[in-house]
Amino acid sequence: MSAYFDLFEKPKTSGGVSAPAVALTIAGSDSGGGAGIQADLKTFAACGVFGTSALTLLTAQNTQGVTLVEMASEAMVRAQLDAVLGDLKPSAAKTGALGTEAMISFLVEYLEDHPIESLVVDPVMISKHGEPLMPESAFASLREKLLPRALIVTPNRFEAAHLTGMGEVESLAEMKEAAKRLFGAGARHVVIKGGHFDRIVRDVFYDGSGFVEFGADRVDSKRVHGSGCTFSAAICARLARQDALVDAVAFAREFISEAIEKAPRLGEGISPVNPMHGVWR
Repeated sequence: MSAYFDLFEKPKTSGGVSAPAVALTIAGSDSGGGAGIQADLKTFAACGVFGTSALTLLTAQNTQGVTLVEMASEAMVRAQLDAVLGDLKPSAAKTGALGTEAMISFLVEYLEDHPIESLVVDPVMISKHGEPLMPESAFASLREKLLPRALIVTPNRFEAAHLTGMGEVESLAEMKEAAKRLFGAGARHVVIKGGHFDRIVRDVFYDGSGFVEFGADRVDSKRVHGSGCTFSAAICARLARQDALVDAVAFAREFISEAIEKAPRLGEGISPVNPMHGVWR
């Protein structure tokens, strides 16, 4: 990835130290380190961006599953957001696991007073182990309230099926239909990821006027924990660096392919992807 090695070129400050772009993740914590804010912050760093965070929930989990989820208070989330936005001024942000309808509503209200133009919404609903990270009652709130705040929403096929009410998204044509429906729900751009057709993995990007299809050779690996977080965080990082949106998506597609391909075997369950593949292997 030639672009990877040029990540840290930035104008010098008066002190002679590079000033990186700043990105924000509003998401849950994964104690196993593979997904959530841990994956986001690793990805931000790997993409040459200074990462900040606002934790919405805590999980006790590892590669084998989630054993407990505990929500942060709205007051605590507000305090984190105020602290970050008031001082570090991130130029792009992403959301991950929000947990409840109340947390989604709080965040939407907060964004009304503190708008973030480059907002990536990763609609985290279910963990890679199958445990729900959000009750079904919150799906409508996410779709109707948060999507209209998003510059881009990044569901996988299963999340897209839940958000659109399509039941299943099992073909390229259904991915495109789901993208149209999510655009109609208010998202300005949509990328639906993870269409496995033969030996090719396809992602579909939609901007309301046309589609861009991204394809890559499928990597046969069970080391995919945190793949959605890493993908959306890479988009966010490149937006923070002022990339055009479609270029940010293209970069993220290549980045996540390498993160899966070069992931080490960790734990006894679903191993995480490796956002730091350009630093250590």
